[in-house]
Parts: sequence; structure tokens; C-alpha cells
Amino acid sequence: MEFSAFRKKWTPQIDRFLADKLATEIADHDFGQIMAYSVMAGGKRLRPLLFLAVLETLGKEIDESALRTACGIELIHTYSLIHDDLPAMDNDDYRRGKLTSHKKWGEAQAILAGDALLPLGIEWIAKGSQNVEMTAVMAQAIGPNGMAGGQYLDIDATNNAAVKNDDNYLNRMEWLKTGCLILASVEMGAIYGQADAQAKPNLLDFAHAFGRAYQIYDDLVDVVESSEEAGKATHKDEAEGKNNTLTSLGVEASRKALQQLIDQAKADLTDFSDPVLAGFLEIYQKVL
Repeated sequence: MEFSAFRKKWTPQIDRFLADKLATEIADHDFGQIMAYSVMAGGKRLRPLLFLAVLETLGKEIDESALRTACGIELIHTYSLIHDDLPAMDNDDYRRGKLTSHKKWGEAQAILAGDALLPLGIEWIAKGSQNVEMTAVMAQAIGPNGMAGGQYLDIDATNNAAVKNDDNYLNRMEWLKTGCLILASVEMGAIYGQADAQAKPNLLDFAHAFGRAYQIYDDLVDVVESSEEAGKATHKDEAEGKNNTLTSLGVEASRKALQQLIDQAKADLTDFSDPVLAGFLEIYQKVL
């Protein structure tokens, strides 16, 4: 299936599942409304779609259990955005074109919404997959050796001249804070879809290239798009002393690095006849 058709088919189903379950599975209506505000604020649903696309590529049925698992990934991603936007972190007022959670509801409420979305996402993955290995993959991807560790490195790198041109530091930071969750989405799909010994390494190689590319893409968005286009404040990184691939290499060298990763990701998919995963790479074209 082509990526555009796949996204058109499954994004509304992801949105409906999220809306229905958040409305019915959270006992306190007001708290549920605060949690749902950020989850339902829009977004590309990239990570749950990646999980489902791996199943499509492997020829596996996408049932309600798979959909719950995919939506658990989105809950965890949304938790990370809520906390990333907080005043103590990136201090953003807008996300996906809407007020961030702490601006809409208050800082304490936003922290608690994120705190609740994280374990709820793990719960949905565990219930949907009934697979300890998949749950462990996600837990590792978002913990101290994954996303949380990467966010710490990002904070530590801000206005830190010692790491400005340290490629090893910057690559590790950007991989942990962004790439790990993307890799986990694909790896969980490979486990759920029972990928064989030939298919699984290729899928993981694709995820490594795609995930590393995504942070470079996101950093480029900060300089090539307006706030209206991006749905959040842009042109912030350099002004706030952020150290990343873009501020280290510059726009054109970052674009070159992004293109190299895209080419690598395409090469990793040559053994698969279904084009849906390759279609995910189209999102990068607007910054090249």
C-alpha cells in the first residue's frame, strides 16, 4: 500500500481509538479532559503509524489489539511533548498550533497529565501486545538510556561550548532523545509481526536511519519554517544556545547529512515489496 493511502486509512482510526478510550477509561472526567487535550491536539501520528506500517509490510492483520498497542506509543510520545514544553524545559507556549498543556491548564496540571499518560501508554502496550519483550523495548527506549537520558544531555549541552563541535556527544544526544522512540516503534512492530531473521535486521537498520534523520529534520524545521507552519515557536535554537547538528554544521551541511540518511533508509528497504515504509521518508522533502 502507498504511504498516502495507508496514512489516510489508519490516522482516523488512531484518532477515534484515542478519543474513545481516553473518554471511557479515565475515571475522573476533568483529569481525562486535560490528558486528552494534548493527545487530541493533532500531530502526524508518526510513531503509531510506523508500528502499524511494519505490520502492513510483514503482511500481518491489524486488529484492535494492534491498534491499542500503537495508540499506547502515541500516549507516551504525547507525555514527552507535554513535559518538553514546560517552563523548566523548552518553555514553549504553543504545540501543534494550540496552547501547550501548561499554558491551557496550569503547570501542575500539565505535569500530572504527562505523568498519567506515560504509565497509561505502557498499560495499553502491555494489554494490546500481551508481550513482555515489547513492553521492555518501550520501557528501555524512554528511560535513562533512552529518551529521558537524551533530554538530560540536551539540557546539559545548552550554552555548553565544550560540546558545540563534539559530534559523538551531539549524535548520542539526538539519537537518545528522538531516535530511540522511533526505533522502538519499528522494533515492536517487528516483534508483533513476527519478522523473520532476514527481515528484522533490515527493519531495524531502516529505523536507525529514519530515527537519526528525524531530529535533523526537526532542527531544520526550526530555521526554515514559520511558527504558523510548524505549529510551534521557531527560530529558537541558536538564540537559546542549543547545541545540535544544525547549529554545529549549518543548514546546508545538515541537509546533506539528512539526504544521506534518507538514501540509507531507502537502501535498507530494498528487500520489501510493500512501499509504505519508504513513503514515510517523504515528510523530509519540505526541508531539503
